[in-house]
Amino acid sequence: MHYRQGIARTLVVLIVFTASTGVAAAQQNEINNSLTQIEEFVATTLGQIGVIVFLVGAAVWFVSRRSADRAQWGWRGMWGGAGMIILSVSYNVFVSLFENLAPGMIVPVIP
Repeated sequence: MHYRQGIARTLVVLIVFTASTGVAAAQQNEINNSLTQIEEFVATTLGQIGVIVFLVGAAVWFVSRRSADRAQWGWRGMWGGAGMIILSVSYNVFVSLFENLAPGMIVPVIP
């Protein structure tokens, strides 16, 4: 009788461990998908806003004529937009680098 209880406990522990591991893997996959979507949104938004700011700055700078104030703001807008575009590309490279260096670093806590 004692031998059967030991086998039953072992089977229960094995089933519970397998089920919790499956749940943890599903949670990790869900977290990775969410982080990927957030990363894509940030990079895309930053790049698009950078292009818009660059184009508006260039337009202001080219039509400023003799207004030094408008020319200055146009020049700043162009450089700011260019900086945002460069930051967007750098952000993609940075995230890709760390995704390839440390796969599976997000380890969920197994209850």
